[in-house]
This record gives sequence, structure tokens and C-alpha cells, in this order.
Amino acid sequence: MSGNTQTARGDDIERPLMKKNAFLFALLLVVQLGSSSCGRRQQAVTSVEVKPEPFEVWSTYEGTLEARSLKSIMSKGRGAVTIEELVPQGSFVKQGDILVRFDASEIERDLVRIERDLTLSRAEFESLEQARLPLEIRDLESRLLDAQVQREVEEQYLVDTRELLEDELISAQEMKQQEIRVEAARKLASNLANQLELTREYLHPSTLERARATLASAELEMEMAKEKLDACIVTAPVDGIVVYRQVHVGGEYRTVRVGDTLYRNQTFMVLPDMTDPTVQCNVPEAELAKVSIGSRVVVTPVSYPDLKLDGEVEHVGSMAQQVSGRPAWQKYFQVMIRLKATDERLRSGMTVRVNVLSHGNSQALTIPRAALNWDGETPWCNVLRRGKQERRDLVLGMAGDQQVEVLNGLEAGDRVVVR
Repeated sequence: MSGNTQTARGDDIERPLMKKNAFLFALLLVVQLGSSSCGRRQQAVTSVEVKPEPFEVWSTYEGTLEARSLKSIMSKGRGAVTIEELVPQGSFVKQGDILVRFDASEIERDLVRIERDLTLSRAEFESLEQARLPLEIRDLESRLLDAQVQREVEEQYLVDTRELLEDELISAQEMKQQEIRVEAARKLASNLANQLELTREYLHPSTLERARATLASAELEMEMAKEKLDACIVTAPVDGIVVYRQVHVGGEYRTVRVGDTLYRNQTFMVLPDMTDPTVQCNVPEAELAKVSIGSRVVVTPVSYPDLKLDGEVEHVGSMAQQVSGRPAWQKYFQVMIRLKATDERLRSGMTVRVNVLSHGNSQALTIPRAALNWDGETPWCNVLRRGKQERRDLVLGMAGDQQVEVLNGLEAGDRVVVR
């Protein structure tokens, strides 16, 4: 009896354990089935709906910001000039601001001498024109009048002498002497008349012309000296940023500094007019079709990535060119871009990123690049129809970074499978 009792108790203990193990096995099976179901749900097909929407393709190039108008600053002085004062490079200047002062001490000394010569020349001319020459004419006229009166007197006396000779009151010798006196009086009057005429027509005009030429020369010298003095101060012709150019000074090639000597028309500074900036960039020959005159452009200076400047393509070069530092087989076309607005932070020579709108369609059908497949050269994608995937061959248009334009093969409302 005791043995059976022990066996029954052992069975009583094992049955609950078996039930407990069966329950744990069932629970584990449910968890595994749930995990498998979740995995199948996670592997569900992902699709996107195709619908008309704006689509743009932008091409990016590197460019350089430049001023459309570049004002050259040079010495206008006659001869060598020495720099006495300079505006710092990179300064922003307004029109009329002083850019450079040249040493004017020698010119100022010359001005004192030139002004003295001019005063003397003007006084000489006025003295001749208003006093000396008129007085000389009046003196000649007076002397001529006296000579004419004397001639008439002598001629009348000759008539009287002839009558006296007929009455034998005087000798023939006296008659001869009177004739000589008459001839002398006539010659004197004639000479004075000729002298007066020549003086009026030739002598005085030439004298006045010499005095006038001397005065004009002195005035011109004074004008040139004043120009040289004015040229010693160079002002900004336009608003801009001061940029120094390297020139040959003192046996070396560098930018100028105080104490350097420059010569006429030697350009040493430029003022880029940044009120109307442009952008120059080189477009590879293979991408020329992406750029055309009038294309919209967004320019971003590398120094200010938050600054976006709208513009448009203004000019496309007509000849392919090589670019320094690039392989000789690569050809580029130079493109000029006009900016519609400017910013005070812009500087000539800045590097910028040029984004050109190569393609735009306000009602384009596009698919993600992840939905696109290739069969050789044939593009295709899978379309969901009634829960099943259907292959569609496509005709593609332009491609962007994330999306691809579909010209044929899909319709609005289709759902394409994305891998």
C-alpha cells in the first residue's frame, strides 16, 4: 500500500509540471508566430503615388564675382610724383573721397615763379595795348601833321621865291636852296606818312601779338601748374572698395606705399564698382546645353553661405577654351551672369557657387531614384495594381538629385514600388 501511495503522489507532482511546460511551449509558439507576422508586416511593399508636381533640375558650377565697371586710378601729374599719403587697401570709399596725396612742394614753388611771370606778361601786354602803342601812333600823327604844315609853308615860300626871282630880287642860288628845302619837307612828310601806315598795319600788331603770345604762354603754364597741383590729390570717381595693383617700383614688382615715385598714367589702384556686380564661370563643353541666355541663376558666395543672390545668364561664350590647371582635352565655355541685387558684403574676386536652373516643369510626373531599375539601357519600374507588381518600361526626361522625370510609361495616380 505504501508503494502505491508513493507512486500516486509522484504522478500528482509530475502532472502539474507537464501542464506548466505545455503552457510555456504554447506561449513561446505564440510569441514566435507574432514575431514572424511582424517581420512579414515589416517586409510589406513600399510604394509612392505618382502625381503632377513642380520639378526643377539645377546645375552647379564654381564662379568668380567681378565688378562690371572697374575704375583705374593712376597718376595724372606731368612727370614723376612721390606718394605722400595713401588710403588703406580694402577700404570702402565714397565718390569724392581722397585716395592718395602726392608731394606738391616743388609744384608750389614753381607756382610762385609762374604767377610772377604771368603778372609781368599781363602788365606788359596791357601797357602796350592801352598806353605805349596808342601814344606812339599819336606821336607819329602829330609829327606827320607838323611835317605836312612845314611842307605847305615851304611850297608857298617857293612860289613866292619864284616871283622874287622874276623881279630879280633874289639870286638863282637862293631859288635853288628853296627848292631843296621844299623837297626835303615833302620827303619828311612822305616818310612820316609811310611810317604811320606801316606802324598801324604791321609793327604794332606784331608787337601786340608777341606780347599776347607771351601772356598766353604764361597763362598756359599757370594752368598746367594748377593741373599738376590738383593732380596731387586723387579722389574716388565712384563708390567702391580700394584694391591695389602690383607695379614695378624701385626694382621690384609690388604694391605701392608712401614714399614711392610714380609716373604719368601708371595705374596703381583700381576701384571695383560693386553696385552692378557680375559673375564669371566656366561651363564644361558637355554641359553647355544646360545653360542658355536668360536662365535663372542663384549665386551663393563661399564666404557667406546664407546669402542667396538671384540672377540670370547674360552671355554665353561663342568659343570653347582651355582653362589653366585643367587637362588640355577639357574645353569650357565662359558664361557671364548678371545679378539682380547686390550686398555690401560682396567683394570683387570672391569665389561663389553658381546654381543654374537647367530644367523646370510645373506639372511633371516624377519618381524617386530608388524606384528606378535598368534592363540594359531600358529604364523600368514596378507599379502596384490590385496588390500585384507590374513592370512598366519608361521614357525618362531630366534627372535631379532625388527624383527623375518620367515622360512616358506612367500616369498620374499610379503607385510605383520603391526598393
